[in-house]
Amino acid sequence: MSNTLSKYLNILTYVMLGLTVVFVAMFYFGGEVPNAAYPTPVYTDSLIYWAKALFYITVGLSILFPVLQIISDPKGAIKGLIGLAGLGVIILIAYSLSDGTLLNLPGYTGGDNNEGSLKFADTVLYTMYILGVGAIVSIVVTEALRKLR
Repeated sequence: MSNTLSKYLNILTYVMLGLTVVFVAMFYFGGEVPNAAYPTPVYTDSLIYWAKALFYITVGLSILFPVLQIISDPKGAIKGLIGLAGLGVIILIAYSLSDGTLLNLPGYTGGDNNEGSLKFADTVLYTMYILGVGAIVSIVVTEALRKLR
Protein backbone atom coordinates (compact mmCIF):
# COMPACT_ATOMS: atom_id res chain seq x y z
CA MET A 1 0.00 0.00 0.00
CA SER A 2 1.36 3.40 -0.86
CA ASN A 3 2.53 5.71 1.87
CA THR A 4 0.04 8.43 0.87
CA LEU A 5 -2.92 6.04 0.94
CA SER A 6 -1.79 4.69 4.30
CA LYS A 7 -1.61 8.25 5.67
CA TYR A 8 -5.14 9.05 4.46
CA LEU A 9 -6.53 5.80 5.89
CA ASN A 10 -4.95 6.57 9.28
CA ILE A 11 -6.53 10.04 9.24
CA LEU A 12 -9.90 8.53 8.27
CA THR A 13 -9.60 6.02 11.09
CA TYR A 14 -9.02 8.74 13.65
CA VAL A 15 -11.88 10.86 12.28
CA MET A 16 -14.30 7.93 12.49
CA LEU A 17 -13.07 7.04 15.98
CA GLY A 18 -13.57 10.67 17.05
CA LEU A 19 -17.09 10.73 15.63
CA THR A 20 -17.89 7.50 17.44
CA VAL A 21 -16.68 8.98 20.73
CA VAL A 22 -18.87 12.06 20.11
CA PHE A 23 -21.96 9.92 19.38
CA VAL A 24 -21.39 7.73 22.45
CA ALA A 25 -20.88 10.83 24.65
CA MET A 26 -24.09 12.34 23.27
CA PHE A 27 -25.90 9.07 24.02
CA TYR A 28 -24.71 8.87 27.64
CA PHE A 29 -24.66 12.55 28.58
CA GLY A 30 -27.34 14.07 26.30
CA GLY A 31 -30.24 13.70 28.68
CA GLU A 32 -33.38 11.62 28.55
CA VAL A 33 -36.63 11.85 26.62
CA PRO A 34 -39.25 13.57 28.83
CA ASN A 35 -42.41 11.66 29.76
CA ALA A 36 -41.06 8.32 28.47
CA ALA A 37 -42.25 5.10 30.09
CA TYR A 38 -38.64 3.96 30.56
CA PRO A 39 -35.41 5.97 30.81
CA THR A 40 -34.59 6.65 27.14
CA PRO A 41 -31.54 8.68 26.06
CA VAL A 42 -32.34 11.51 23.64
CA TYR A 43 -29.67 10.56 21.11
CA THR A 44 -30.43 6.84 20.83
CA ASP A 45 -31.49 7.13 17.19
CA SER A 46 -28.36 9.06 16.25
CA LEU A 47 -26.12 6.40 17.77
CA ILE A 48 -28.06 3.62 16.04
CA TYR A 49 -27.83 5.39 12.66
CA TRP A 50 -24.08 5.89 13.15
CA ALA A 51 -23.66 2.20 14.03
CA LYS A 52 -25.63 1.25 10.90
CA ALA A 53 -23.47 3.53 8.77
CA LEU A 54 -20.30 1.94 10.18
CA PHE A 55 -21.76 -1.50 9.53
CA TYR A 56 -22.59 -0.70 5.89
CA ILE A 57 -19.16 0.86 5.34
CA THR A 58 -17.53 -2.25 6.80
CA VAL A 59 -19.59 -4.58 4.63
CA GLY A 60 -18.83 -2.53 1.53
CA LEU A 61 -15.09 -2.45 2.20
CA SER A 62 -15.09 -6.15 3.10
CA ILE A 63 -16.45 -6.87 -0.35
CA LEU A 64 -14.46 -4.24 -2.25
CA PHE A 65 -10.93 -4.99 -1.02
CA PRO A 66 -10.95 -8.73 -1.73
CA VAL A 67 -12.28 -8.05 -5.23
CA LEU A 68 -9.47 -5.53 -5.79
CA GLN A 69 -6.96 -8.06 -4.43
CA ILE A 70 -8.22 -10.71 -6.84
CA ILE A 71 -7.95 -8.29 -9.75
CA SER A 72 -4.43 -7.17 -8.81
CA ASP A 73 -3.06 -10.65 -7.96
CA PRO A 74 -5.06 -13.47 -9.57
CA LYS A 75 -2.49 -16.17 -8.71
CA GLY A 76 -2.55 -15.22 -5.04
CA ALA A 77 -6.34 -15.35 -5.09
CA ILE A 78 -6.26 -19.08 -5.76
CA LYS A 79 -5.03 -19.77 -2.22
CA GLY A 80 -7.87 -17.69 -0.81
CA LEU A 81 -10.41 -19.47 -2.98
CA ILE A 82 -9.04 -22.85 -1.84
CA GLY A 83 -9.51 -21.75 1.78
CA LEU A 84 -13.02 -20.56 0.99
CA ALA A 85 -13.82 -23.91 -0.66
CA GLY A 86 -12.48 -25.71 2.43
CA LEU A 87 -14.75 -23.63 4.63
CA GLY A 88 -17.65 -24.48 2.34
CA VAL A 89 -16.89 -28.20 2.75
CA ILE A 90 -16.81 -27.79 6.55
CA ILE A 91 -20.18 -26.02 6.46
CA LEU A 92 -21.64 -28.78 4.27
CA ILE A 93 -20.37 -31.42 6.71
CA ALA A 94 -21.90 -29.47 9.61
CA TYR A 95 -25.20 -29.17 7.72
CA SER A 96 -25.26 -32.91 7.10
CA LEU A 97 -24.76 -33.50 10.84
CA SER A 98 -27.52 -31.07 11.83
CA ASP A 99 -30.96 -32.18 12.95
CA GLY A 100 -34.23 -30.38 12.36
CA THR A 101 -36.37 -32.36 14.78
CA LEU A 102 -38.86 -30.06 16.49
CA LEU A 103 -38.27 -29.48 20.20
CA ASN A 104 -40.89 -30.19 22.85
CA LEU A 105 -41.09 -26.80 24.58
CA PRO A 106 -44.15 -26.59 26.85
CA GLY A 107 -45.65 -23.10 26.85
CA TYR A 108 -43.53 -21.80 23.94
CA THR A 109 -45.62 -20.29 21.17
CA GLY A 110 -42.92 -18.52 19.15
CA GLY A 111 -42.17 -19.23 15.54
CA ASP A 112 -38.54 -20.28 15.91
CA ASN A 113 -39.23 -23.92 16.73
CA ASN A 114 -39.26 -25.01 13.09
CA GLU A 115 -37.06 -27.30 11.04
CA GLY A 116 -35.24 -24.52 9.16
CA SER A 117 -34.27 -22.55 12.26
CA LEU A 118 -33.16 -25.66 14.12
CA LYS A 119 -31.04 -26.93 11.20
CA PHE A 120 -29.44 -23.49 10.86
CA ALA A 121 -28.63 -23.34 14.59
CA ASP A 122 -27.18 -26.86 14.51
CA THR A 123 -25.13 -26.02 11.42
CA VAL A 124 -23.65 -22.95 13.09
CA LEU A 125 -22.86 -24.87 16.27
CA TYR A 126 -21.26 -27.82 14.45
CA THR A 127 -19.24 -25.44 12.26
CA MET A 128 -18.00 -23.68 15.39
CA TYR A 129 -17.09 -27.01 17.00
CA ILE A 130 -15.22 -28.24 13.93
CA LEU A 131 -13.30 -24.98 13.50
CA GLY A 132 -12.53 -24.79 17.24
CA VAL A 133 -11.17 -28.33 17.35
CA GLY A 134 -9.25 -27.66 14.13
CA ALA A 135 -7.67 -24.56 15.67
CA ILE A 136 -6.63 -26.43 18.81
CA VAL A 137 -5.22 -29.35 16.80
CA SER A 138 -3.30 -26.99 14.52
CA ILE A 139 -1.79 -25.19 17.53
CA VAL A 140 -0.72 -28.48 19.13
CA VAL A 141 0.71 -29.85 15.86
CA THR A 142 2.55 -26.61 15.11
CA GLU A 143 4.14 -26.55 18.57
CA ALA A 144 5.05 -30.23 18.36
CA LEU A 145 6.70 -29.73 14.97
CA ARG A 146 8.54 -26.69 16.29
CA LYS A 147 9.96 -28.76 19.18
CA LEU A 148 11.06 -31.53 16.81
CA ARG A 149 13.06 -29.17 14.61
